[in-house]
Amino acid sequence: MRPKFTNTASLLRAAAATLVLAFFIALTAWTTELPSPVRHASEEILRHVRYLASDGLMGRGVDNPGIDLARDYIAAEFKRYGLVPGGENGTFLQTLEVVTGAKINEPSALSFGNGPPLVLNEEWIPFGLSRSAKIEGEVVFAGYGITARDYDYDDYANLDVKDKIVLVLRYEPPPKNEKSPFQKAPRYSNYATLLSKAANARNHGAIGMILVDLYPLREGEKELIPIRRTLGRSDTGIVAAQVKRQIAEERLHEIGISLRELKEKIDREERPASSPLPGLRVSAHVALEKITRKTDNIIGVLPGSDPELKGENIVIGAHYDHIGLGYYGTRDTTVEGQIHNGADDNASGTAVLMHLAESLSRRSQKLARSVVFVAFTAEELGTYGSNYYVSHPPFPIDSTKAMLNLDMVGRMRDNRVTAAGVDTAKEFRAIVTAAGQEVGIEIVPSPRSIGGSDHVPFYNKNIPVLHFYTGAHEDYHRPTDDWEKLNIEGMMKVSNVVLALLDKIAASKESPTFVHLSPSPPRS
Repeated sequence: MRPKFTNTASLLRAAAATLVLAFFIALTAWTTELPSPVRHASEEILRHVRYLASDGLMGRGVDNPGIDLARDYIAAEFKRYGLVPGGENGTFLQTLEVVTGAKINEPSALSFGNGPPLVLNEEWIPFGLSRSAKIEGEVVFAGYGITARDYDYDDYANLDVKDKIVLVLRYEPPPKNEKSPFQKAPRYSNYATLLSKAANARNHGAIGMILVDLYPLREGEKELIPIRRTLGRSDTGIVAAQVKRQIAEERLHEIGISLRELKEKIDREERPASSPLPGLRVSAHVALEKITRKTDNIIGVLPGSDPELKGENIVIGAHYDHIGLGYYGTRDTTVEGQIHNGADDNASGTAVLMHLAESLSRRSQKLARSVVFVAFTAEELGTYGSNYYVSHPPFPIDSTKAMLNLDMVGRMRDNRVTAAGVDTAKEFRAIVTAAGQEVGIEIVPSPRSIGGSDHVPFYNKNIPVLHFYTGAHEDYHRPTDDWEKLNIEGMMKVSNVVLALLDKIAASKESPTFVHLSPSPPRS
């Protein structure tokens, strides 16, 4: 049931709606003569991905100049299509500040059990997403630090961690069957991310988290994760650090517990084996200085045609950043310093976003509702851009009636695409199925969890979302994710599916009805 409003609240909402309507009426007056198309649509998509995923853009890392080259390219395309600038001061840009690094300052220190203080950067290291604080307390083993109640798995079940420090394992249990929420290495679910583990520890009342990696190291791989690879949108509210496996195993051995046996028991049974660690304590002092940089979302608006509905909008989004030279986010730490072009992730989604903007802008009959096209920045650092957008919306956030996200849509196989979020609106399953039949591809609904990308901040604002994705592959977050491996015709099909959906959503007098699902774990 929707909440009832007082008369005063109703008047305020009506006034806000009038202002939004007036704004979009003004936008309609913006006209730009467009050049006639010179290429087939698939050639235009190929042109976009070849540029965005070229070596000259240095992997579009937020910490290097390549991201600015990508920004300027997308903004110029939006202008060429005749979109109305939706950014600041009459531009297409919405500027925000992101954390791109962290410096460990004195007096950062950590003592674990009865041994001497550990050596910074050799035996322990704080995470970039850690809180700066001094803590001391009992240690509790919390398995992999995962809570996935929908799948009947919770490392924190019946475990008291309030005001304590949790010791957790890196990654996640290996999946026992296809229904498992976990994934097989080297792919991992969002439950395995550091952000998810730290946030879950905090939500259960812990004041600190110590991570241990018991997985075999590849040749050339360092056990301690560099701080540049553990940054977050902000600190997680708890102290978080990693301790070398040898230290952790020795400390637990001293109290008669084998850390490796605990891990093997969890992996074998896919059931938690959490427990207190009697007599084991940690004291830690973390002092971090965050390094920041300004970057931009790119926002273009196609005003709607219906006098009543043009004050409402549908957001089409895709993140245009990637992981640069791999110093953060790479799946192979032995190739740090090499350009990670991110053709599928996410030059593919950005190219489809631009193709959609051009296609819709050339239509003689515009959609009833307005469409807001957003190329988000800094998704790879923790969905900075989309979180900033929903917190600083260019239009009142309740005027956004749906959000469609494109992330990794370039590797279509077997004529199918996955759609997450199909249950976030009562109407979505039916229209998604219809759109797939219309285009002639199979749209595979994901499980009830909505996954992790730039659609999640919109979902958290009670906006129905759809997230399109053509599947994982071995090149994910590696230097080998190049444009030559993309399925351009498959990307065209994804674009056609989104067009079909937009025709249905934007034309309906009724906006999609939001449905709240079980939360997905945070993504880093």
